[in-house]
Amino acid sequence: MYDITHERTLQKVAKLLQQNGFERINYSVWLGWDDLKSLPLLKNELQQMLRQPEAEGSKLYTMPVKPHTLKGMRSITGHKPAGLDYWLGERQSLFF
Repeated sequence: MYDITHERTLQKVAKLLQQNGFERINYSVWLGWDDLKSLPLLKNELQQMLRQPEAEGSKLYTMPVKPHTLKGMRSITGHKPAGLDYWLGERQSLFF
């Protein structure tokens, strides 16, 4: 998940995450089954982007989540996210 202050940096980070197999589940929240520790090139590139002066104040956080924990994800109103089965690999296609 991130809060990136510079629009162009935000677009670059989003594109890089997508190219590395991460799935956007919200505007600033991404899901990936690989930890950034296991992707040192990606981690390094992200760190370099966020060290740029124009990205000052930006934040990027990672949080490990197990599939069985993610399976219990619900909105504040109790609804399961529409893409949850797809994110977990329990459905092969997703239509919007």
